[in-house]
Amino acid sequence: MIQGSIERDICPIGLAADLIGDKWSLIILRDISILSRQTFNQLLKQNLEGISSATLAKRLKRLMDIGLLTVSKDQTHSQKKLYCLTEPAIQFIPIIFNLAHWAESHHHPSQIFVKPIEAYLGDDKGLIDNFLKGLRQIHLEHKPIAEVDEIFLELAS
Repeated sequence: MIQGSIERDICPIGLAADLIGDKWSLIILRDISILSRQTFNQLLKQNLEGISSATLAKRLKRLMDIGLLTVSKDQTHSQKKLYCLTEPAIQFIPIIFNLAHWAESHHHPSQIFVKPIEAYLGDDKGLIDNFLKGLRQIHLEHKPIAEVDEIFLELAS
């Protein structure tokens, strides 16, 4: 990762690429934000791409180190940790939707995965803002998903 004063000497696109790093970081952010998978086991066992335990652990640490994730205790289980998005990560989610929109427009991924997020792949700023508001309630205010918006329950299932 590029550190300190060197950051001022790099192109913002290069810096963003360096910070995000690889596909696994995007997939982890997708799984936490869109699919409501917040524990290590959920991220590992329910991951569609088959991430390894070691890679997941490294990427979670990296995402925490660069300020995109925090860890909190699960109120329902004393030994369970929840990975939560930070405000910078929440602000990154529209970029993930834009990447998905680009891939869907030009490379035709499986509709099984496109359909649940299809409404967020357009230009409906109000819809995306509402989604981000829900993420803030879940990840920053620690509200239960069921108390936020039905869409989070739908995407998590």
